Amino acid sequence: MGKLTRKLPIVLVPLMVCAWAPLAAQDDAVIEEALRELELYESDLFRLEADGVYHAPQLVEPLSRIADSYMELNRFAEAHATLDRAQQIVRIEEGLYTKSQLPFLHRKIENLVNAGDWREARKLQDHTIWFYLNKYSWPDQDMMRGLMDLSYVHMQGITEDLVENQGYHYLRAAFSSRVALVVAERIWPQHEQRKAGLIYEQMRITYLQASAINKGGTVGQSLRTTGGNYPIAPNAYAAERIMSPERALNMHRSNGVNFLERMRRIYAGEEEREVSEALAMVKLYQADWYLLFDRRLRALQDYREAWDMLLQVGVPEDDVRRLFAKPVLLPEPTFYDSVEKALAARARAPEDAPAAFEEGVPVKIFFDDERPLAAESFSAEKLGLMESNDWQVVALFSFDLPAAEDIETRQGWRRQNALGVAQNLQLLELEDFPVNRDVEQLIQNLGRLRFRPALNEGEAQAADGVISYLASADP
Repeated sequence: MGKLTRKLPIVLVPLMVCAWAPLAAQDDAVIEEALRELELYESDLFRLEADGVYHAPQLVEPLSRIADSYMELNRFAEAHATLDRAQQIVRIEEGLYTKSQLPFLHRKIENLVNAGDWREARKLQDHTIWFYLNKYSWPDQDMMRGLMDLSYVHMQGITEDLVENQGYHYLRAAFSSRVALVVAERIWPQHEQRKAGLIYEQMRITYLQASAINKGGTVGQSLRTTGGNYPIAPNAYAAERIMSPERALNMHRSNGVNFLERMRRIYAGEEEREVSEALAMVKLYQADWYLLFDRRLRALQDYREAWDMLLQVGVPEDDVRRLFAKPVLLPEPTFYDSVEKALAARARAPEDAPAAFEEGVPVKIFFDDERPLAAESFSAEKLGLMESNDWQVVALFSFDLPAAEDIETRQGWRRQNALGVAQNLQLLELEDFPVNRDVEQLIQNLGRLRFRPALNEGEAQAADGVISYLASADP
């Protein structure tokens, strides 16, 4: 996407399910380079075959490179066949079930996903998780990373596969990441801080499942079903039972609180420290969690405590203010155990990256630096939203987030959820702008977004912004 024409907006980092951007038209020079590399690798392979080498390990490397070139050129069937041949050579050389063939299984899954063949990708993912659970010799970091890779692909499947398979992908993503966490518990010390990132990923998936349950429909029902063939392991001795949405949501909320406590214990260490920068960040993410589940008063309390803890441990006040200067779309994609890491991640975030939500529909969000946005002065062109080959604007909305004092006045008998929720969504009038979707449905979808509010001295501040609702530019 093009650069923004004004300084005042910022773009938030991608936050929820990472939506897949359609492949942009490949540059002729890139294609020519890929073809040259393919020709070079094929000549190496032909030379080995001319010497009578057909199933020797020497073929694995050129076959792997050829498969990479095929994938780059979108020649998916040829890439799959080449990877399959390389895998068979490994199996002949080392045996049917050895860990050295796992990289080929992962690349075959990636190739199938790129080809849009989710039916075969699901089969191969199931086989690969079976391989890890039944044939992997001993838990190690390669196993942990492989399981997390499977989880990420399942998260991608939520946005790209058929709707009827979304529940399957939600559950498999959670299962794979949960097993990865079990492996981490086996191979790392009790207070190894790298485990916090794995725990947070499990938290993030838990919230996305809760969001699907809250939305309802067949996907939400599948995530509330236990016994029978659900959620992962069939249980022939347990009758299939569907939990109520309220019970399921409470269970997911409680699970998240337990995950946060595990993270707190990691950073507290054996000496049970009460305050550190990492513990303050855990407190911040705890506030986010309560906000996501509409526990507004508890969230406000934890935001105040997180602010105070960061200052108490010596984080520069300017950095704390920068961290909380603008609202943040929740849940965050990653757990950051320091203010410095969180700010660095924002600085690295690509300016044209959409923030994806609700079945992969992405948005870009802009907040004013100093004063309320003059909504009528904005258009998709001014915001740099009309120059992307991947996304086109469906609608542009203005909105506001309330301050803490406004939230408290709205919590009377109406019990209106206001903290971190976009209020007063209004469609902006744009010249020659084709709104080809139901505006009310768009507003309903946007109303499901949750934001960590901007904070000042730990108190939630009002904010005004613009949301651009994007759709794939690929016909």
